[in-house]
Amino acid sequence: MKKIHWGINKMIDSLNFKSYKEEKINGRVYLISPSPNPVHGETIVNIVTIFKMFVKEHGKHCKVYGDSIDVYLAGNAKDNYVIPDVSVICDLNKITSKGCMGVPDLIVEVLSPVSIDKDEEEKLALYERYSVPEYWIVDYNYKTVKQYIFGDKKYNTRKTFVLLDENEFNRLPKEDQASYAKKFKTSVFDDLEIELNDIFDF
Repeated sequence: MKKIHWGINKMIDSLNFKSYKEEKINGRVYLISPSPNPVHGETIVNIVTIFKMFVKEHGKHCKVYGDSIDVYLAGNAKDNYVIPDVSVICDLNKITSKGCMGVPDLIVEVLSPVSIDKDEEEKLALYERYSVPEYWIVDYNYKTVKQYIFGDKKYNTRKTFVLLDENEFNRLPKEDQASYAKKFKTSVFDDLEIELNDIFDF
């Protein structure tokens, strides 16, 4: 039975290859399984919906994709290519029949059990190397968004936003309660404020 390396040393049957998408990072090919559970897919849909509604209502000339577009970061089909969970692309000339030929304005990866190391280490370094303007790592289990904004040749702005329930909020020190926010802004659209409740509405 033919097997290959996948993610964190998980072995899969070659008969199932056709059900997997693939990414290439630093010369290494990774197979991507279908969405690991409904909440993972729901989180992606929520983020896509936030951006699509904003783009439509404000007349922005941008496209928003879920995990359905291949992104060729170097602008050609030979080097590193990824399939982000969410991509916001405002240079429509980058979009071809093959996918996005170049760097999106914003990329979001939603963590799954087998993607944690890849999303938080390899992809973070990869997106920084290719100067992706903004990158989010979203964890639906802990209801957190890690936001990385590129500037001065690196991700020099790194913030973490977390959605707390009432009990968690009440346990915070008073000074932390005063500064706690359930929403944040993106560098891509100055007039868009994102509610954590809209991402994690489950």
